[in-house]
Amino acid sequence: MSQKDSSREVVCTLTEEQERERSKEVQSRLVSHYLGFEETEDGLAVRFDGTDESLLAVAQFTSSELQCCAFAEYEITVTPPYEETVLTITGPEGTRQLFRDGLVDRLDAESA
Repeated sequence: MSQKDSSREVVCTLTEEQERERSKEVQSRLVSHYLGFEETEDGLAVRFDGTDESLLAVAQFTSSELQCCAFAEYEITVTPPYEETVLTITGPEGTRQLFRDGLVDRLDAESA
């Protein structure tokens, strides 16, 4: 399925309770590794430090996101000299805003 496929509905399927738990997960696993983000044409590139812990945290987060936000495409990039782990999230229109509101804003607030 292509990220340009507009037939995918951009919606998170978490309940409010699950969303609260996810918020705690983001704070505990990702915030200490967070470096920043850039908007892309159809999503976000979220940057984390290049530690093993960061890579594992990003992979675990991505795995859990597949359960509730199956409309999105996730790519984890690690390139030499391994100074950063980048999680790129793309998808149909609305994907960037959903993850900006639900992930990046939370990381920005917690890391400030």
